[in-house]
Amino acid sequence: MDTRTLASRVGGLTTIAVVSAFVLVAVDRTGLIPPLRTVTNTLYYWVLLLGAAVLLLGVFNVLWIHLKRIQRGDRGWTHSLALVAAALTVIVAGLINSAGVAAPLPQWAFTYVLFPGQATLFAMLAFFMTAAAFRFLRIGRQGGGWMLTGALLVLLTQMPGAAALWPDSLRNVTIWLVDQPVMAAMRGAVLGTSLALMIAGVRLLAGRG
Repeated sequence: MDTRTLASRVGGLTTIAVVSAFVLVAVDRTGLIPPLRTVTNTLYYWVLLLGAAVLLLGVFNVLWIHLKRIQRGDRGWTHSLALVAAALTVIVAGLINSAGVAAPLPQWAFTYVLFPGQATLFAMLAFFMTAAAFRFLRIGRQGGGWMLTGALLVLLTQMPGAAALWPDSLRNVTIWLVDQPVMAAMRGAVLGTSLALMIAGVRLLAGRG
């Protein structure tokens, strides 16, 4: 059996397994067959175990790549050194302490390094989106003005201390925008992206990607 035939058969079996698991979970969500709950719970546990294993392999892969960059002295190797040092420090601190991720050092890193960094990135993302909307408006395309106005409205009303500057009617409008049309658009985008990823994954597993 050549390599292409073996890969095709493995891909076919994987596709059957993925589609079968998806059908089982979808049918279980309807509640029509209660005994399926035991099967789907087992599938969830398997997914968690596989996800943890894949995450661990991904961490080691990232560390290996950056260690190679440090060894070769590539451009930006100091950034790789900082990443490896931070990752190893948190990993070792979590392993030597029985509390794991609840140990003082990992908790300090998450609270005072990771979370502020995430907040900073999301705050910068708002300004980048506003700048992109302004450029979109300057190009002269239809809808750019509405996009820029909505982004500025939400940005200004969500700033700290804005509650004392704007009237209640404007805050209510902003809350309605965030809770209704924005949330509906986000759910539609997430659903469409999920379906697209599922289709692309099935095509890839079937050898047609």
